[in-house]
Amino acid sequence: MKTLQTTTSISMNLFKSKHIYIFSILLNTLVLISCDDTTDTIGTSLLAGTDIVNTSAEEFNIISRSVPAGNVVSRTAGGYIGKIKDNETGDYITCSYMTQFRIMDSHQFPSADTVYIEESKYDPLKSRGSQVEADSCSLVLYIAGATGDSLALMKVTANEMQEPYEESETYTTDFNPETEGMIREKSGSMHSQMSYTISNRNYSDTQRNSSSYVNKINISLNAPYTDREGNTYNNYGTYLMRKYFDPAHAKSYQNSYTFAHDICPGFYIKNTGGIGSIAYIDRAQIIVNFRGVINGDSVVKFSSSFAGTEEVMQRSYIKKDNSKYEELTNDAEATYLKTPAGLFTELTLPVEEIMSAHTGDTINAAHLFIPRINNDSSNDYSFSIPQTLLLIPTDSVETFFKNKQIADYRTTYLTNYSSQTNGYTFGNISLLISKLNSIKEQRKGEALSENWNKVMLIPVSATYTTVSSSTSILTKVTHDMSFTSTKLKKGTDGTDNIKLSVIYSKFNK
Repeated sequence: MKTLQTTTSISMNLFKSKHIYIFSILLNTLVLISCDDTTDTIGTSLLAGTDIVNTSAEEFNIISRSVPAGNVVSRTAGGYIGKIKDNETGDYITCSYMTQFRIMDSHQFPSADTVYIEESKYDPLKSRGSQVEADSCSLVLYIAGATGDSLALMKVTANEMQEPYEESETYTTDFNPETEGMIREKSGSMHSQMSYTISNRNYSDTQRNSSSYVNKINISLNAPYTDREGNTYNNYGTYLMRKYFDPAHAKSYQNSYTFAHDICPGFYIKNTGGIGSIAYIDRAQIIVNFRGVINGDSVVKFSSSFAGTEEVMQRSYIKKDNSKYEELTNDAEATYLKTPAGLFTELTLPVEEIMSAHTGDTINAAHLFIPRINNDSSNDYSFSIPQTLLLIPTDSVETFFKNKQIADYRTTYLTNYSSQTNGYTFGNISLLISKLNSIKEQRKGEALSENWNKVMLIPVSATYTTVSSSTSILTKVTHDMSFTSTKLKKGTDGTDNIKLSVIYSKFNK
């Protein structure tokens, strides 16, 4: 432990109250912390005079370990499709996901009277809405990013859901709708396959490099379809259209909830072949193509769409083969962060030592830095470095994600990876340390949780909403489901790999 003591003198005639003295010290301390990662110059810029406030700084070593993440809460803005090998562990990771669809402003079909019906198929004794037909229907998956070999041949299957996922339920990454009986398997249900590569060679290099190019997987839904009531249709699009014009289902198209429960519970997009790439799907879309009549005699092409986006339920299913993560937890030199649903790093904060070293002092700042270890080797398909970390008490992890909480910077904190320091810095976790100590003090004589002074480092995705030209607020924190991996220096009793720098102040009576 390294101790740095600085006595700060403030002239009594500069301020009129004790509170102003303390505020000044706090302010100066925070400025120092924000400007410099070291504590070598603490106190040098404070005013001279009569001894009023003493400040000091100490460094504490942090113990860390790797912890298997297990099955984490699956709540993402998109989905991951494919299968890839983790070169670090040799594990194969397979990703599939479920998406529901929302009612869009553009979904509205024109009136049944204006939908074109071939004369030879029209029956005047039946309602026109029961005879409309879609020319084609497709499920389009839009690729926003990818990991792995862009030329690897992959296969995906779109499976119709029997029932929707429910918003009120919490689903984890091991929840498999197939084994849970949520996939519709009866004859005539929709199961459509498509082979693809991330780099779509159906387009030329010039087309793929153009600003207008959209990378996507187009899955046909044109096979004959039978609904749950036994009605048959030439394709899935015709089913959607006829349900729309059926008075018995007038309420089914009122909103996304009734649409999912009455008409389209969603599709489970499953990897069914190929190894080598993972595609990130930021949105999915059902597109229905049909013809309509305008100006009394002109037949034109129309389309309506239903989108699978962040506004509706989307959940990932992740499967790992022959996991070697336990071996990584025994690494004597490093701890790990791996996503999706891989490894976290747990830190033990020396709360008792921090508080007992300065009884009666106030903790003004607690600066934590976790250094990263560069990879020994890399290749074109190495996973990227986790960019955003959440620091959270170990016992709070489950409820945080289950209850859709966000970082409050009192007991939970976010930070980003810095390439300049090659690590992760939490500028001031003093409120957390004080909170943990308060819990310990309040429970004197009672058993404490074995995790009472432990915190977890978890890779996350953070969403910010812009409220003005210069202001954005944190609105969402979810587990990072992308493919990332990094090593961190391991903290032990005999090393100072991870340091917590604490700054104290004490008012002299």
